[in-house]
Amino acid sequence: MKQCRKCQAKIKGDWIDCPLCQTVLAEPEKAETEQSPFPVVPLRFNRERVTTLLSLVSVLIIVLYFIVQWFWSFQIFGLDYILFGIMSMWMVVLIIIRKRRNITKGIVYLILFLSGISLYFDYSNGWSAWSITYSIPIICTSALIAMFLAIQVVRLDAEDYVLYLQAAALLGFIPLIFLLLDWTTIALPSWISFATSTIMFWSVVLLHGKKIMGALRKISDV
Repeated sequence: MKQCRKCQAKIKGDWIDCPLCQTVLAEPEKAETEQSPFPVVPLRFNRERVTTLLSLVSVLIIVLYFIVQWFWSFQIFGLDYILFGIMSMWMVVLIIIRKRRNITKGIVYLILFLSGISLYFDYSNGWSAWSITYSIPIICTSALIAMFLAIQVVRLDAEDYVLYLQAAALLGFIPLIFLLLDWTTIALPSWISFATSTIMFWSVVLLHGKKIMGALRKISDV
């Protein structure tokens, strides 16, 4: 922004002479930067803490998988499904961090994208129902765990907790539909997803109930 030496007015645009007194405008100094009219919003999470927590949870899930396999030796789903769930969990946390003002929409879009890919490959390979038996419930469960971890390390506004509850209810409702319609060949992954949704939903209500009630009052008063 140029400044007139005579009347001390700051002039925006490509003016050469001051529009007030016709004095030649001084060029702005290189070190001078325009101040944004919007307040600077500080980053409200610790990146290192988020990465460390996700890494620990990922390793814990893999270790638990091998422990369960060691003692019970069942083959409900393999390690590839576990890794797929961990990948989904990391992607959901990334969405929460980068798009904190539109959490529910971002998570729903991600789940639809991953679920669509699973359904497509299941259908193209002869339809064995592995997508609705394993993939989609695992995606929903991973998203729920990621959301719960993220809101513990990312400070959200009260309205965001309401959005989280909506997303948690949605993610639990999808596998429940599969169970009610008897679409799955093995019910355990869907039951795990539904149970995780219920636990996460009420955990957030208990931990952040005051903020949620305050946000609901504001919404009802609008």
